[in-house]
Amino acid sequence: MRRAGSAARFAFQGISGSRPCVLFSGSPIVAGMIARISRIFRSLFSLPAWVIVWMLVFLIPANLAGLFMLDTESGRWIALLGAGGLLVNLVPLLVNGGFSRVLAFAHLLFWLPLEFVLLARLLTADMGSAELRLTLVVLVINGISLCFDVIDARRWLRGERAVFGFEEETARL
Repeated sequence: MRRAGSAARFAFQGISGSRPCVLFSGSPIVAGMIARISRIFRSLFSLPAWVIVWMLVFLIPANLAGLFMLDTESGRWIALLGAGGLLVNLVPLLVNGGFSRVLAFAHLLFWLPLEFVLLARLLTADMGSAELRLTLVVLVINGISLCFDVIDARRWLRGERAVFGFEEETARL
């Protein structure tokens, strides 16, 4: 049987490469963080494969892409509202210890206004080709996601609040 804090045991070579140094050995805080992160990954991988691909290949990269185009107005809006919708979801992800339908609300709060801003820019602004491509990609990807988010938010409001991968223990949330 493993010790409770053994998952939190990290060793690394010192800068000089001389002797190993153990950090956070047996710390209940670090062990709890590692358990929470493991639970989140278990929840992620309990989702259907197409949802995982959608999130990891399309949704998250598209909304973080604005961080690489801060020299454009669309890039700044995407960085603020696109990445904002992702960052705000870290709170319920950590609190609930996994993915649930409540995550749809942050998307609706941040991405719906972003859709209007990007659509207005698309119709009125003179954009370079890279900014135009980014704007179109985020408009399409977030538009599709928002369709799912409306459904998920509605289902959450009707009582479907379980954390995916932990349905039995979280059905009463």
